[in-house]
Amino acid sequence: MIGNESIDLSLKNIWKSWSEFRKGKRTSIELHAFQYDLEKNLRELHKDLNEGQYHHGGYRKFTVCDNKKREISVAQIRDRVVHRLIYDYLEKIYDKTFIYDAWSCRKGKGLLGAIERTACFLKRYDTHTHTHTHTAKPFFGPRFSREPLPGCT
Repeated sequence: MIGNESIDLSLKNIWKSWSEFRKGKRTSIELHAFQYDLEKNLRELHKDLNEGQYHHGGYRKFTVCDNKKREISVAQIRDRVVHRLIYDYLEKIYDKTFIYDAWSCRKGKGLLGAIERTACFLKRYDTHTHTHTHTAKPFFGPRFSREPLPGCT
């Protein structure tokens, strides 16, 4: 519990976390198996969380070789639903404390927003200034604000 607000472990909220987790996922054997008994699986997760019996499971590991060789570790689906539940809880608390220009994993932000904002900054400065800034200092200075600069939102 943080402040006066504790995490909502209701079955309704677990279903919501499942739906958010499921968005954009490719179908896999593991996903099909979990969905086959979806209601049972989510009810068991609800029971385990509310009775303090939940334990995080193991990880499935595999290697990907795209540009470079990387080892990937993936939690079981039930654990990933819990990760989403925790993420949604913490996001409400911490998002408002981040500086305006933190773009990763935030609602209404992301890669495209970061690119557009960077393009706006680059238009404000002549070529020499932003080339020097890019090579010498990767940021435009120690400006840390929760509000956007005027003209670049």
